[in-house]
Amino acid sequence: MRKKKSMFLFGTAVMMMSATAADAEEASAPLRAVIFYQEQTWIQDINIMQQIAQSIQRNLEDHPEVALSCYGTENLSMTQSMKAAVNMRADVMICYGVDSEEARAGYKSLTDHDIRILMVDGDVEDSGRFAYIGTDNYGGGIQAAEIILNEKGKEAKVAVLAPSLGTGLRSVGARLDGFEAAAKENKMNITAYCETTYDSLTAIEKIEILLEENPDLEALFCAEAVSGQAAADVVEEMGLKDQMMVITYDKNQRIEEDLRKEAIDVTLAQDTEAIGKACAQQLIALAADRTMESGDDAAFECIPLTDQDLEEEEYEP
Repeated sequence: MRKKKSMFLFGTAVMMMSATAADAEEASAPLRAVIFYQEQTWIQDINIMQQIAQSIQRNLEDHPEVALSCYGTENLSMTQSMKAAVNMRADVMICYGVDSEEARAGYKSLTDHDIRILMVDGDVEDSGRFAYIGTDNYGGGIQAAEIILNEKGKEAKVAVLAPSLGTGLRSVGARLDGFEAAAKENKMNITAYCETTYDSLTAIEKIEILLEENPDLEALFCAEAVSGQAAADVVEEMGLKDQMMVITYDKNQRIEEDLRKEAIDVTLAQDTEAIGKACAQQLIALAADRTMESGDDAAFECIPLTDQDLEEEEYEP
């Protein structure tokens, strides 16, 4: 009997030692984080995910405790990228927020495989995410409304433009929600809506029809960059720059050109450098404490940019 008891105790000790060794090995291994983004190929493209990934990389230098893998892809869907993260056995997936049945199934799959979700471009609060570190898009919608109010007044006739007015893409959806809320509170005069699509040529055609049918419009609120760039093209072509205020989001070479030509009056840029830095800090903290169940949310205000701001940037020493 003593022999059996001794063997049992020995076996238990071996199992405990093995478990402790495995835990120690896991703790010493780098935290594996992954981010996917579409490759940028045209000057009119704005790749927020790529910009954030580059910022995270810069801020993770000299931090071997976090292993960040960045993948630029051509045709990988969000669902496919989630499956890839599962197959890679990642610890963290950095992704943007989409509120759809398909996306929610993907979020559930990630959490079921103990992969923490760090959302950076649009938030889905009840997705099971670990944290949201990104732009305050709802606040960005309010910012746009306030800019129009200050420049044009609440009586100005305004059109709201987006590729899809009922979009599940939460960065755009939250901006629309914030703008609508501010417009309602301030009794702004929204007289038209336009679904532009993400195809630039189609967006231009739809905006041309919008302006032909509503010649007295005074402001175009464009909830993302494709609509904003298309609106700038149409406004310039139709000679409406003095009459029409165009406000949009993000910054690239095309938008900077349109700002200088005053075809776009204001763009609300995302602070991707600050977002990436905050993400890196969160990953470093998680690497130090793998038991963390939730991280610290952080929402950053959009940065309003005009042609004057670009001029000041050029002359800064």
